[in-house]
Amino acid sequence: MGVAPGIATEFWLYDPNDFCADLKNWTSTLLANESPPLVTSVSYGWQGNLTGIGCKDSDVAAVDADFAKLATKGITIIFASGDSGSGYTHPNPVCDNFQDNTELTGTVRSVIQVNNLQQCCEVGSEDGMGWSYAGKDTPPGPPPGPTKCAAGTSGRALDGHVLQHIEIPDVNICCEFSQQMGLGYTFVPKGGKSPHGQGMGNCTIFKTVTGHHPAPTNTVSGTNDPRTMNNCTIFSTVTGKKSSNAHTSSAPSSGKNVTVVLWPSWPASSPWVTSVGATRFVGQTAGNEEMASDQFGSGGGFSKQFQQSPNAKWQSDNVAKYLKVVPKGAPFPPETSFPALGRATPDVAALGEGFQVLQSGRVMAVGGTSASAPTFAGIVSLLNEHQLQQGKKPLGFLNPFIYANVDAFTDVTVGTNAIGRGTGPIKYGFNCTAGWDPATGVGTPVFTKLLAAVDKLSAGVASFTDTTAQNP
Repeated sequence: MGVAPGIATEFWLYDPNDFCADLKNWTSTLLANESPPLVTSVSYGWQGNLTGIGCKDSDVAAVDADFAKLATKGITIIFASGDSGSGYTHPNPVCDNFQDNTELTGTVRSVIQVNNLQQCCEVGSEDGMGWSYAGKDTPPGPPPGPTKCAAGTSGRALDGHVLQHIEIPDVNICCEFSQQMGLGYTFVPKGGKSPHGQGMGNCTIFKTVTGHHPAPTNTVSGTNDPRTMNNCTIFSTVTGKKSSNAHTSSAPSSGKNVTVVLWPSWPASSPWVTSVGATRFVGQTAGNEEMASDQFGSGGGFSKQFQQSPNAKWQSDNVAKYLKVVPKGAPFPPETSFPALGRATPDVAALGEGFQVLQSGRVMAVGGTSASAPTFAGIVSLLNEHQLQQGKKPLGFLNPFIYANVDAFTDVTVGTNAIGRGTGPIKYGFNCTAGWDPATGVGTPVFTKLLAAVDKLSAGVASFTDTTAQNP
């Protein structure tokens, strides 16, 4: 409650059932409420294909129409931009056109160790123009075999060199990944559910295991024997092929034209809400320069659902400038992978790492855009209070005001959102640069400057808001 001292605060809860239906229930209730909260902060969203959670296009359109109505009603809606960076997801590998007893020739990009042909295909299809696997297993590679470590040991976690952190729904799947990639695993379910029940959990795969330590009873860990490793040669160019009884290869067609998919979070990508990314202090020292968060990726990108025109023209100049000046080298994604004229997020950012909270008498550090979004909402609530004390109307729909007053924000030019949620760096994303960017928006708020900008507004704040919010 501390982000807006002295401001009356309400907590609205909808027991999770159906994400889009719950959103529609909430927006309809806000519209019907005679005295709704002036500012609402929401830390939920989906950075992925909405069909994966049962949301249809008609559901999204209905919720977005309500957001537009709330904007014209003078209600400020703020959403966290997501914690999965650019929302890049590994494309489905094109594992076809296998050529037995064949080795490719050409320019080698890399040689890696893999367990089976399928793994070679998955890496080679994303990163190369062809690949050769030095092994005799046949497509799609051998099954992992009996899951020796599935039962694991409860109440302990492993120590050692971590290979990867992933989110998966079941301890058995965690173990299978361990057998394919590493020597051990630790699985921690979310929400206190049984390790063998449903629901997502955190799976840590270890490249080496040096020991273990006590952990909560719902933590499960296990080790497994190393599997046979073979060379996978990935080619950046392919010039030919030759016969080899010890190799299986894939023609260049399997490695080109791989579709890059990026997913900004929705509803943060709606033109009618304000989207908030996350930052941290350089060196994790309060008062230092701010940079984009890197313990997780500050969500952002370009929406395929909503265009800048006609409902987000207020950001078009800023976004066009970014696309003109940002370096196009890695990790900038292929220009065909995102709509340059799509609604771009986030709009602003605020501190999202090392965020100090008091819970049950204990101070602890938390992180996420779930910290930065309510922080910015608290600042807007204080600005509204200033307006109300002077007999003026609340700010309402914020985005035109934000982009008209970018000098009231501290520009963040360090960092990137080519970072996943619990995965570390990802292949594609957007770097920070001078001005607006898809990791930190126009920057972090400076309250005194925002207060001065609000004071410059004429008494007709409502007309300023209404003329920028077009009918849905």
